[in-house]
Amino acid sequence: MLAAFLCCGLLMTSCKDDDNNNSVTPEQPEQPVQPEAKLIQPENQFETKVAAISGDPQLEAALKAIPGVTDLKCFNNVNMGTTYFFNFEQDIDHKNPSLGKFKQQVLLKYVGKDAHTVLHTEGYALAGEPDKNVNRLDSVNPPYMVHTYETNCVIVEHRYHGWSLPEGYTNSFKYLNTWQQSTDLHCIVTALKASGLFPKKWVSTGVSKNGETTAFYAYHYPNEMDAYVPFCGPYLTSLTDPRVGDYMLNAADLKPELEKIKAAFRHVASNEQLRNELLARFIKDSPAIAKDKTADQLYIDFIASIYTYLYDKEAYVHVSKWRDYIPTANSTVEQFYWFLMANADTQYPDDTPQEQAARHAMKVNDSHRLLTDRHLITRSNDSNAAAERFDPYTVQTCIDLGNYVYNYSWLKDLLTADQWKKLGKVVFTPEQFGVTYDGGKFIKEFLKGMETTPCKMLFVYGSADPWTGAALPDPANPNVQKLIVYLGTHTDVTTYWTTEDEQTLKNFLDPIIGK
Repeated sequence: MLAAFLCCGLLMTSCKDDDNNNSVTPEQPEQPVQPEAKLIQPENQFETKVAAISGDPQLEAALKAIPGVTDLKCFNNVNMGTTYFFNFEQDIDHKNPSLGKFKQQVLLKYVGKDAHTVLHTEGYALAGEPDKNVNRLDSVNPPYMVHTYETNCVIVEHRYHGWSLPEGYTNSFKYLNTWQQSTDLHCIVTALKASGLFPKKWVSTGVSKNGETTAFYAYHYPNEMDAYVPFCGPYLTSLTDPRVGDYMLNAADLKPELEKIKAAFRHVASNEQLRNELLARFIKDSPAIAKDKTADQLYIDFIASIYTYLYDKEAYVHVSKWRDYIPTANSTVEQFYWFLMANADTQYPDDTPQEQAARHAMKVNDSHRLLTDRHLITRSNDSNAAAERFDPYTVQTCIDLGNYVYNYSWLKDLLTADQWKKLGKVVFTPEQFGVTYDGGKFIKEFLKGMETTPCKMLFVYGSADPWTGAALPDPANPNVQKLIVYLGTHTDVTTYWTTEDEQTLKNFLDPIIGK
């Protein structure tokens, strides 16, 4: 239940009315202290606990000969088999090389010169267990198409994440933006192509923030890839973009389920006995979190948790898994509580281990981010307070990525004025991180650029995924296609796709990386 509280307390929320005439002025959080000297980087378990194995001597020699490649290590990855790790020396600031270099983590699954290559543009750390931030690269997942097409695979960690730290393990983010990261990719791809090891076609892809990284790379360095396939990437044009929160409650292909869920939410809010019993369960499962909280604040936390876990179910779990568990007025307290708290890690009777692993892999970055950022709002002005490094993704939302808010407006008549105000609290602002937000300038320029880009691109979304609310607009550019997968979720795994949707993706990829 800890994750439930963290999610509800940290995701920015909105009290936007449907008519936009009665919004709540958000409370601003306290400026945190940043005692840099106390930031302690976690153990690099790839170095200490992942054994090296023997690789192909000729390939290793060729990789070591590539300018910028250092620290080569061959190891076994459970999802890719024999895998090569190396650091690539990048400019700290690509606009000012005199500042020096930093090492950026790269993974390589090499099939051979006759295979095409998929570039996975990671938006976060390369940690196989990012919720623990231990750099266990032996369990990193490749993009789904790597298995489908038996390609080489290059996976690049995003700057400022994991162990790819331009300014070290600090809370300084001077060189964090989409252009710097895209230039990182440009330098790596240029070096790898020049080696002669990858002469065939290249496709770049990623899901969610990884998909955004793919799309931004195409924008900043057009046509370096033969094609780009960003999955599920949202393009947010403000720090309080309402479209994701609105879509979550109004996804057309989930209309029957959402109407039942809204009815269940309202039944909880209007039934005092049921509400008190659910809150008692919430408190029992979260004793440390409930400590020193008023009943009113616990109720707000509970509502926000319900919203967060509705987001989880839509984004990460196919509707066929959970639609039959939606409670009604006749359901028991246990049935209400189970459904409302079911999230991406909940096990369903017909789950396969692969489904559980895929959902966990998609969710785990969010969990780690929220656990890290909890310290941002709980840190006191006490100079002896434990310091935590800010999450680079959250920082970048306040630089050039933007962020989203939930829409609670349909519950307003069931809340007091004070509850309504507390539900609209905004947690993150650029000032907290010492950065400046560009006001949505970059994302708007990017969207404009997609209208004329020469890149061959396929943007893929799921009709059940809340992030689709901030999808790329329907393209008029003949180079750009957009696929919305029927009842698709926040993933590139095609298990529940319709035959038609699968064929659309196949028709796009086969001429490029097919046999």
